[in-house]
Amino acid sequence: MIRSAALIFSGLFFAFCMNPSKRNLTPIFPDAPTTWYSSELDSLNGKASYEQSLAYEKSIVVIANKNNLLPLGNLDFKSAHISIGGNPTVFHNGLDRYVSNDQLLRPSLHDHELKEFIKQAQHDVVFLSIHATKETKLDSLDATIFNALPHHSKVILCVFGDQSIIAQLPTKAFDAIIWAKENHEIAQERVSQLIFGSIGATAKLGKELHSLDQVFPAGQAIQTSSNGRLKFSSPEEIGVDSKKLYGIDLIAQEGIEKGAYPGCQILVAVNDQIIWRKCYGKQSYDAKASNVQNQDVYDIASVTKIAASTLLAMHLQSKGQYSLDKKLKEFIPEVTGDGPFGNILIRDMMAHQAGLTPWIPFYKRTIQNGIWNTNVYSQTQKPGFERQVATGLYINDAYTDSMYAQILRSTLGPKKYEYSDLCYYFTQKILEKQIGQKQHTYLEKQIYRPMGLRYMRYLPLEHFDKSHIIPTENDQAFRKQLLHGFVHDPGAAMLGGVAGHAGIFANATDLASIMQLFLNKGKYAGMEFFSESVCNEYTKQQFPGNRRGAGFDRPNASGGGTCDELASSQSFGHSGFTGTLAWADPKNKVIFIFLSNRVNPSQDNWKIRDMNIRTRIQHVIYQSLQ
Repeated sequence: MIRSAALIFSGLFFAFCMNPSKRNLTPIFPDAPTTWYSSELDSLNGKASYEQSLAYEKSIVVIANKNNLLPLGNLDFKSAHISIGGNPTVFHNGLDRYVSNDQLLRPSLHDHELKEFIKQAQHDVVFLSIHATKETKLDSLDATIFNALPHHSKVILCVFGDQSIIAQLPTKAFDAIIWAKENHEIAQERVSQLIFGSIGATAKLGKELHSLDQVFPAGQAIQTSSNGRLKFSSPEEIGVDSKKLYGIDLIAQEGIEKGAYPGCQILVAVNDQIIWRKCYGKQSYDAKASNVQNQDVYDIASVTKIAASTLLAMHLQSKGQYSLDKKLKEFIPEVTGDGPFGNILIRDMMAHQAGLTPWIPFYKRTIQNGIWNTNVYSQTQKPGFERQVATGLYINDAYTDSMYAQILRSTLGPKKYEYSDLCYYFTQKILEKQIGQKQHTYLEKQIYRPMGLRYMRYLPLEHFDKSHIIPTENDQAFRKQLLHGFVHDPGAAMLGGVAGHAGIFANATDLASIMQLFLNKGKYAGMEFFSESVCNEYTKQQFPGNRRGAGFDRPNASGGGTCDELASSQSFGHSGFTGTLAWADPKNKVIFIFLSNRVNPSQDNWKIRDMNIRTRIQHVIYQSLQ
């Protein structure tokens, strides 16, 4: 792709996308400027940060965009970031919110070294950023590095500085060019959002712009639009005083101080913008426990029902491969037979009124006098015992059949609302039969990775460093150990960690993106994962006297319930046994995510419920909007 001239410079930063758990960014330059220097942007100095951000967005110019590369939609690709000149930290961190990077920072790197380094990884997209080092200028800009860049890559150039920098570049060589004008930290942050479609570009060139090989005429404008990704913003940008949200801090900290949970993540999005994203407390009550960080993942328990299974059901129904109006025997007769379970209507089941038993403690039959049954479990992985339940514990592969046999021997009650995990044992069988693979594999490849969700996965130990996985219960009843990286729900664990009702680990940011997908009626980042009609069908109340949607929880008829009383009657979401909640309100365009491990160290701790932590925080959010 890049076939001409190159650059020699005083500092070069190179990063390539591999493993999101490895993060080592150490700046070698002075901090990015916080002062605007150009006459065009000087008037922003002295204004509030949010005013600067909103005003600056209108000045970003996209001067090239071959084949409408920008904004980037499907993020299932490998990327690299090469940065020249001043400090790129804010820009790189902005990119890192969307695509994963390892970091390598060097004071200098010769042409042959860069060539060898690039050979180590294949990049689909290269982000090349050039940063002014003195006010809006660059110290030096010569030739010798461009021809080291991979020819097969799409290369996006971002110039954070004066147009004199662009004048020295072979601009025809790039697939997209963004002129950011200054190396201000706000400029770096907002340009990173523009690349991925969280914001759009509307500015025109005020005067003619020259490069080595072409001229960009005055008045030229290549406009891009937001593609539905959540924008990283602030309360003031949507007209809300941040002080009105300080009650969130107080309630979250109260929960920690009173032992409701050791720590939590809280995210609030309004009008498609994340206005609050904070971490509180520690990963556990251990004295050596780390502070909770944004990239830490929580066991979201039953929120899995909407973030994985219901999402997949909606996706398949939009393709004609699933239906709420069919019976179980029409999809999985080999499981249910033609008896009472086979005649369960899927709509009844997903609204929790099919008469299924609420819960079966499958593990109890596999323990005798507190000892694991050796016919069911092995403490080493071996043929016939491939699925891991916990550290040093594997279950007989055939025991899944015994679990379904127990369900089919249970008694079906009357058709009235009674919450049950068991319906998602059946949806998993249906969905995996329809897709011909395990649902975690399909979800990751077809939905999570294209959306750019790097912190939402089943089987977290296969994807994340253990230090970023939040521990849950010290389970002495079943697995005889602290659960750290293994699903808390015992039934999901006995299925190997991938279940319809539990098993997903996620951070608040990625879970918010799933809720935004629901608010967007199936569209996200220029992609469609399910239809608007299917979304409307699943999120509405299914039956009179039963507040539930299909898979989704909803408010009580009089308001409140799982959510706060101020949430609209159109809102929907789900809570999780481990101390989690994800809620979306299409009327008020509000998303609320609360993730905690209230079950650490014991699931008998119900202070989070008794103190109404989640709904009280949600109440603060709605009051601030009023």
